Amino acid sequence: MGERPGNRFADKEELAAMAYRVYAMDFSFYNSMGIYSFEARCEMLKEIGYDAAHLSIWHGERWRDAAKLGSVKQRYGLDVAGVYVVLDLSLGESHPRNQGILNLLETLEGCSTVELAIQSAGSHLRPSDPAGDDAVVKWLEQALQICERRNIDILLYTHLSFWVERHEDAVRLCRRLNHPRLGIVFCGFHWYAVDGTNLTGTLEAVAPYLKQVNLSGSRRNPHGFGDVATIEPLDEGELDNFALLGQLKQIGFHGMIGFQGWSEGGDAYLKLSRSLQAFRDMERRLEAHPHWAELKLLP
Repeated sequence: MGERPGNRFADKEELAAMAYRVYAMDFSFYNSMGIYSFEARCEMLKEIGYDAAHLSIWHGERWRDAAKLGSVKQRYGLDVAGVYVVLDLSLGESHPRNQGILNLLETLEGCSTVELAIQSAGSHLRPSDPAGDDAVVKWLEQALQICERRNIDILLYTHLSFWVERHEDAVRLCRRLNHPRLGIVFCGFHWYAVDGTNLTGTLEAVAPYLKQVNLSGSRRNPHGFGDVATIEPLDEGELDNFALLGQLKQIGFHGMIGFQGWSEGGDAYLKLSRSLQAFRDMERRLEAHPHWAELKLLP
């Protein structure tokens, strides 16, 4: 059915000298006072040195912004890493929120990646419950027919407390559908917040479907997101993103890497600058001293 999503990989010698292309999810531009304009977000990202922008549409609150994506490359010199949407089948397949995602797939320009968080596979289903697989597969089959025609990838986005909560859930769906337009985003924060264990095994399982990664600084804190953990710039927190990046290098991943930024608040420009600087320093250290990241990981 065409090339596998895992084709964004390189051999170790090629990867050692390769700087990752980076993007920032637009979550970074939200704070308690409001949200920066689409234009300001793009201008800031370009000035800081990012390669790509990102758009969150959520449950459909911001469909109109998607129409601006077609001009991002020409106006700002940025690619568009992805559009984030949320599917909630407990509302019914034909609900405007869910139908809107299909409409987006039919009309999206300037972006070939839709990140799909699946909040619910149906009423009364707990996170990761495989009883929801059939309903989700049915919906994905419909969506993937559109993706085939329009050369768009759907990347399953794991999310704390959602039905697709764990990367194992995303792998299960990808294996069942076995479709070249269906892949996975590895979400560093959500992996850490769910349990933060078995990183090597998780990445090895995800690898055949892995197309993008997003990272966050984080520490376990009952006042954090979901009352579990914080989301912070990459130079803050307890989560060791240097070791995580080393693991991504080990499996040969060379797709785009983003920074999540939800709930960070404050001066977005400053925090995004810090995250990019911290990330480039991690790359420098890994290239010069790859053995530094050979951390004996906890099971």
